[in-house]
Amino acid sequence: MAVGLTVLSVMATGFSPVEIWDGLFRSNAPLRGLRNPDFGQLFSERSRGPFLDTLRVALLATAAGGLVALPLSLWSTRFGAPNRGVYAVLRVFNNIIRAFPDLLWALLFVAAVGVGALPGLLALFFFTIAVITKLTTDTLDGIDMGPLEAADAAGARHNEKLRVAVVPQILPSFTSFLLYSFELNLRGSAVIGLVGAGGIGQRLEFFRGQGRWEEVWGIVFMFFLVVFVVERISVLLRRRLV
Repeated sequence: MAVGLTVLSVMATGFSPVEIWDGLFRSNAPLRGLRNPDFGQLFSERSRGPFLDTLRVALLATAAGGLVALPLSLWSTRFGAPNRGVYAVLRVFNNIIRAFPDLLWALLFVAAVGVGALPGLLALFFFTIAVITKLTTDTLDGIDMGPLEAADAAGARHNEKLRVAVVPQILPSFTSFLLYSFELNLRGSAVIGLVGAGGIGQRLEFFRGQGRWEEVWGIVFMFFLVVFVVERISVLLRRRLV
């Protein structure tokens, strides 16, 4: 069935490896720029500022989104929700925010609050909530219920039970999800900048619009180096935590 669906998709979309090959090796401006990237962007003050904005937006969105996602995850489970109404509402809410990709959130917030770093921060904030809530809720489905039953037998209140019997079990995984979301947000913050949500993406769009591909590839190279370093650090931390 999978092979049949793949073949039908190829036929419906007109997929052609020959066209891809020709497109990659045809002489055009972006590829000519790749031959001689402007590595001076690594040290350019005008590029460094937007790039620092990208880092700040990714970090703030991850931290704020994680703080909101933890209680949302706990209350999105049958044993963690205070009542059935809260459980049902949060399940619907989580499904809605997961349906919106970060780029669409950025477009909405750019239209609502204007161009700049704020719409990017808001877009990645909601994106972080969607990612971490989903991953943490799935983790909660497999926890040991023994500590929760013991806390219940001891007469602990609902939120106290969650704090002492559930949170310690998921904390390593939750921290890992937080680091993973930071990686996603760092990449995403560059993409959403293309639609006016601030950061290094806005600088990329500026150079792309002027056809200055040497500068574009220089910024791409700078971004690749930083993302690679951040990802390696994040992987090492996750291995220690999980």
